[in-house]
Amino acid sequence: MSHLRALARTMGIVDIGAADADAWNDGVIPEGKRPKDVMTSCRSVVVMGIPLQKTVLDTAPSIYYSHLYSVVNSSLDIAAERIALELNILGHDAVYVPRDGYKGIKGLRADCSAFFSHKHAAVYAGMGSFGTNGLVLTERHGPRMRFVSVLTSAELPCGKPTEKSLCIRCSLCVRSCPSGAISPDGSVDSTRCLDHNEELAKRGVSPCGRCVAVCPIGSIASAPPSDRGRTTISGYVLRRNLNNRHAYRTTVQR
Repeated sequence: MSHLRALARTMGIVDIGAADADAWNDGVIPEGKRPKDVMTSCRSVVVMGIPLQKTVLDTAPSIYYSHLYSVVNSSLDIAAERIALELNILGHDAVYVPRDGYKGIKGLRADCSAFFSHKHAAVYAGMGSFGTNGLVLTERHGPRMRFVSVLTSAELPCGKPTEKSLCIRCSLCVRSCPSGAISPDGSVDSTRCLDHNEELAKRGVSPCGRCVAVCPIGSIASAPPSDRGRTTISGYVLRRNLNNRHAYRTTVQR
């Protein structure tokens, strides 16, 4: 595992753990979406994470955060494929699971879950716990961590789900959700969330990210943008009925 950890760090992976494939037998995840359904020889699931920079998140929803979100997802996919290949070289079966196993907002409307849950993989690996916003909270980065998984036949040292909940039930995510999709009991109305993000996508600034940005959990601090900077960045949205190449420039350029 130390070799995989060192290799992953060269590709920007900040956190890495592993979960026993049999952990999925607890019945939380339906059959068909478990590690051994994707790869029958799977014994361990390698889970890797890259944090979302809080300075950028403080501008969300914005073109800045939208770009960061895409870059982190792509970085996770590239790292996971490389780790899977390394495990293959070492003589193990291994495949990576793409960061997003669905086809955008239209796909999520048909089925609001991916074919494999990286969030549950992270929880099974003991890397964090679920919060009211439905996201995995980690000690260092709170919900500001994106995960990806690699399934392998290798028997790796595995973590276990933590019994401690990191969520303090402050309800900041509930109050900050623009669509009112998050309830205090931890349930999330996926339709409301999708509706809001679909509107943001039309303006070029999806995903929303407010429930991620306001969460106080996490020990990593970062300097926020200035009010002027936040206003400038938030001004870069697509105007409706504009199709020219300057459509993003809603702020006056001087």
